Amino acid sequence: MLISNAAISHRSTIFALMVIAVITGIYSYIVLPRESTPDITVPYVLVVTPYEGVAPGDIETLITLPIERKLKGLKDVEEIRSVSAEGSSMITIEFKTDVDIDNALQWVRDKVDQAKGDLPTDLENDPSILEVNLSEFPILMVSVSGDLGETVLKEVAERLEDRIEEIPGVLDVVLTGARERQIRVEFDPERLAAYRLSFADILGTISQENVNIPGGSIDIGKGKYLLRLPGEIEDPDEIDNFVLLSREQKPIYFKDIATVRDTYEDRTSHARLNGRDTITLAIKKRTGENIIAVADQVFGLLEVARTLVPDGVELSVTLNQSKDIRRMVTELENNILTGLLLVVSVLFIFLGLRNAFFVALAIPFSMLISFVILQALGITLNMVVLFSLILALGMLVDNAIVVVENIYRHMEEGTGRIEAARIAASEVGWPVISSTITTLCAFFPMIFWPGIMGEFMKYLPITLIVTLSASLFVALVINPVVCAAFMRLGGREGHPLPEESRTIAFYRRSLEVALRRRGWVLLGSFAFLIGIVTLYGVLGHGVELFPDTEPNRAYVEIKAPEGTNLATSNGMAQKVEEIAKDEQDLRFVIAEVGTASSDSGGESLQANYSKVSLDFVDRADRHEGSNQVVARIREALRDFSGAEIKVEKQKEGPPTGPPVNIEISGEESSILGELAQQVRKRIKDVPGLVDLKDDFTKAKPEFRIEVDREKANLLGLSTALISNTVKAAISGSKLGVYREGKDEYDIVARLPEERRQQLADIENLLVPTLGGDPVPLSTVAQVELRVGFGSIRHLDQKRVVTISANTYGRNSNEVLLEVQKNLEGLDLPAGYRIAFSGEQEEQQKASAFLGKAFLTAIFLISLVLITQFNSVAQACIVMTSVILSLSGVFLGLMVTVTPFGIIMTGIGVISLAGVVVNNAIVLIDYINQLRSKGMSLDEALVRAGTVRFRPVMLTAITTILGLLPMAVGVSFDFFSLSLEVGGESAQWWGPMAVAVIFGLAVATLLTLVVVPVLYSFSVAPPWRKKREV
Repeated sequence: MLISNAAISHRSTIFALMVIAVITGIYSYIVLPRESTPDITVPYVLVVTPYEGVAPGDIETLITLPIERKLKGLKDVEEIRSVSAEGSSMITIEFKTDVDIDNALQWVRDKVDQAKGDLPTDLENDPSILEVNLSEFPILMVSVSGDLGETVLKEVAERLEDRIEEIPGVLDVVLTGARERQIRVEFDPERLAAYRLSFADILGTISQENVNIPGGSIDIGKGKYLLRLPGEIEDPDEIDNFVLLSREQKPIYFKDIATVRDTYEDRTSHARLNGRDTITLAIKKRTGENIIAVADQVFGLLEVARTLVPDGVELSVTLNQSKDIRRMVTELENNILTGLLLVVSVLFIFLGLRNAFFVALAIPFSMLISFVILQALGITLNMVVLFSLILALGMLVDNAIVVVENIYRHMEEGTGRIEAARIAASEVGWPVISSTITTLCAFFPMIFWPGIMGEFMKYLPITLIVTLSASLFVALVINPVVCAAFMRLGGREGHPLPEESRTIAFYRRSLEVALRRRGWVLLGSFAFLIGIVTLYGVLGHGVELFPDTEPNRAYVEIKAPEGTNLATSNGMAQKVEEIAKDEQDLRFVIAEVGTASSDSGGESLQANYSKVSLDFVDRADRHEGSNQVVARIREALRDFSGAEIKVEKQKEGPPTGPPVNIEISGEESSILGELAQQVRKRIKDVPGLVDLKDDFTKAKPEFRIEVDREKANLLGLSTALISNTVKAAISGSKLGVYREGKDEYDIVARLPEERRQQLADIENLLVPTLGGDPVPLSTVAQVELRVGFGSIRHLDQKRVVTISANTYGRNSNEVLLEVQKNLEGLDLPAGYRIAFSGEQEEQQKASAFLGKAFLTAIFLISLVLITQFNSVAQACIVMTSVILSLSGVFLGLMVTVTPFGIIMTGIGVISLAGVVVNNAIVLIDYINQLRSKGMSLDEALVRAGTVRFRPVMLTAITTILGLLPMAVGVSFDFFSLSLEVGGESAQWWGPMAVAVIFGLAVATLLTLVVVPVLYSFSVAPPWRKKREV
């Protein structure tokens, strides 16, 4: 082999490269950014338009539809969703994942600009175009809680915010749960009436007085002087003495008709941590910064801050991505080290200490070279990359085993070590390259996985391709060089030779019997496959998209009816908190009242929504599984009245939506609501279906002010003037700002809270007239209680209602099939359609892609094999081992009581296709070499089988042992020197490991017997009269 010969001839250069690989590899591993999940680009763009005080129906007509009509022409769009809620419109555009997000943002800006001419002229702010960037999501959440009052908590939080923002790796700190200070001017309606003043008469006074206008400059003598007219308020109490107007030469002061209060803005939400009021700091890191390094700096600052805050104030970290990443990295590192220990132990047993050392070199050098390449590619160290390294662990030594074993065999035959290294590398070089390429061919199609799922999972094939390519380099360059320099002959001290002879002798006899009964062997092999698949169809445990793992967090979402006020929603959240507080495995119970989150990451203030987050203690400290706690809380909330309750576990991996997600689209909201109720009625009793809800927002009660335009016109009033007066009195009108140091606080005029509680307060509101004397609102308008629209949702410009549910205690696909069966025959009006989305949609997409990827991998592998052997028949022999390996996959799923995972088992099967062919390639290549030297067919088959028995078994066993800790969920923690059982990563990746382990085990046994039998059939089929001997 040219590359191996060149390396052996330049051994000093290779040793120098090895040193460089060690140094750069260790450095790359240290500096590689750590994160729990891959840093993927989410192709969502949001268009958010606030229009305060406007009803959802008007938001839809005036804002959402005009913008949607312009967005319709965008290219490369998957779907457009929108929510028209009270006071705001939010449109979510999902682009295809291969679209450059910067281009997408510009396209959306251009379309929104085109729509601005169709939007209301009184919009205070233009629509905001936002990118959903996962890298800007908080890495830490710090809660400031206590019983010392809002003012103290806010002061502590703001000081902490300033200090954290000084940390170099921190991008931003967002304070939530703290109300802003507000200077409020509250007017007395009776005093206004006594002075014959309206609310509108006084709004401009403060803005005219609270000014600081430069007067230019003036030259006096030889000097130049600036002119300033300082009129800004220096103390809120100054407003009391502002002169509103004069009557009969007597000034009317603000203090005569209003009270100035230094207070806070109205409460629109509540936040609590373990029952105590809290203010939260959401800390975001800069792009490219290491999460763990940034988090450590924040923790150091918090340790100091805890010694300085007042007694009774507690600083708690409620979200810590760095802890999750540390745990995951440590868990996967332990799996790697445990697997490595098992692999090296087996190498020692089979090869002896010296040869085991030469082979084991492949693992660290392949890993170190891979770290360098991964860093160069800008890939982070995350759960997908780390599992890929585990999957590759056992395969890294495959090539090295073949090369080192062959070198040692030639040395045993009397060849010098340098020449033995040259000859051995040349003999197995192309088979090793071919087997590696076939493995890469299996993973290569997965790089092109579309969608967010593909963006998440593509790091698996990329990492494996990099790592296995590095192992090929090590096997053909480093291993021959090291063996040529240091290999010595000696007894294989790692195992007793007689035992090995008995094992090989047993295999030889078995193979000879199999070759005499070729037909029965093939019939039995395929009968075994058919039997296992049939048995799995009867005893299997269903299908799932991703494994169901024990969550670290769970959420209780509370949706009260439209029109529910904040106080009522707060009471509901407190009931849930009361239920959860007695659970001993919960570290934090966090309540957020009045804030609703969307699937695309946006948030809006909605008084009828609440969420209670349940944060579990560390897995090792739990008294029971977190799934059991979630189930118990769900059961306790079963009879919760007055609101819809949804209990949901935090899910790992890419977003997929609920297991049951039904979308009904059409034109009329009322009909959609009726259809949603029919669907819920049909499926509510399906076993295993929990948390059933829909997002149809029932009609919201509202007071509608109907202006008598004729009366208003006679008094010189316009609808706009009346509307602005009502809005200012009830919601408040901003009159200016009060500056204190670097901070600015709004000055707002409105009626006192106690004077805007009743319908009569609105009817008695004074409105100015042309004659100067204000009149009550009831004179020119009638206030009626009516029912308006709730939130209105669109999917691709059509109104849509979504019915969703989770599953518990039953396979989600089985539940979904029963749901679909119950909905058969549902009578839909013309123009209305029903569709299943969410996890079901993602599962169908994943199944379709993985099926194509598997066929593509088979085609590519076959192409390589045909090129390698120049024989279609021999390529088919190798591919038969792939088909037979499926019996091992289904057997493993039955033995471990594991559902067939579309993602995990599917990727495992594809991975298997690339792995199982390797041994068959090496075996057939050696058979061809022996027959080319004149050896008879049967003799060549038996000889090749016995000579390649050990390498074949070794490569299979090392791959299996490398994955074993992940499959069984047991590994040794080398940092705490303890045994880890049932880790989170094992729950997530275990099904894939099971598929590869059992599939490879069965395929290896079949390879050693069935491949020689098939080869015999291809050369000497039974229909020939004379068989070659």
